[in-house]
Amino acid sequence: MLSIKTTFESVHKRQILSSDIDYYDRYVCTSSADGVIQIIDTVKSNQSSSKELREHVGPVWQVKFSHPKYGFLASCGSDSKLILHKTNKINEWEIVYKYDGHKSSTTSIDWAPHKSGAIIACSSADGTISIHTQNNEDWSVSKIPNAHINGVNSISWSSQLINNHLSLVSGGNDCKIKIWQYQKCTWNVLHKTDNQLATIKDVSWCPTPGLQKYIIASCTSDGRVVIWGSDDCCDWTQTEIDATEKQKQKISWSCFGNILAVSMDNYFVTLWKQVDKQNWLCLDRKIINKPLNSECQSKNINNQDIFASII
Repeated sequence: MLSIKTTFESVHKRQILSSDIDYYDRYVCTSSADGVIQIIDTVKSNQSSSKELREHVGPVWQVKFSHPKYGFLASCGSDSKLILHKTNKINEWEIVYKYDGHKSSTTSIDWAPHKSGAIIACSSADGTISIHTQNNEDWSVSKIPNAHINGVNSISWSSQLINNHLSLVSGGNDCKIKIWQYQKCTWNVLHKTDNQLATIKDVSWCPTPGLQKYIIASCTSDGRVVIWGSDDCCDWTQTEIDATEKQKQKISWSCFGNILAVSMDNYFVTLWKQVDKQNWLCLDRKIINKPLNSECQSKNINNQDIFASII
């Protein structure tokens, strides 16, 4: 049974959309529909422990820390921007990189495996994916045009090199999931699924091999959660779990990849573990994050993906 370790006072005035914790569990970061990013330093216990970043205009969809080797905090939002922050010598968060080359909302971000360098992918509602690579103090950008018709909703890197190449999975409003691989200075489709009959809301690549070498989870707007498995990244099997009609908001793997968290729009989270290649076991159906009172409901505090960040 999960228990509350500690609580923090939030500065957000609207719905919390994303959260992340850095590698050393020092910084807790949240983003909100009010356009504010809050960073809490858990080492400090005074008023300076909380910092607010207000560079985005409109909702900030996602925040994500890089590996501590690089020390970046990335964010994306409805203002079509990707922004990277980093602490300076006096421990203040400052912008070190900003990209505004997307034509519509930036919907999702993910850092590539740290051994490949400081590389971050950013998806957009304009249907493209941009990949940003740090070269010394500069950043270079490559794009995957027309990645998904009508917009890309989610992206996730493979933690393993496939045939010595970086690989990325994406899901979009065209009801398809695509696996991309970087070869000969261009991004090519390695595999794509048939039409899933509903919008792909989220995709997540399992960080470690399980009973199959490659495992990807996806959830759709019609409430389906599908686990994709393969040993060669060419032939994929699919297993549907959690066959409820409730709308799924977010999926996320544990750090070791052996537990999948699925959060829904009714403050409900389920945990799943693989039993064999075709079967998954629900571990707990009692993880609930309900508003404490009507005041919380009026503020629309519905943070499904906090669970996905910390499990």
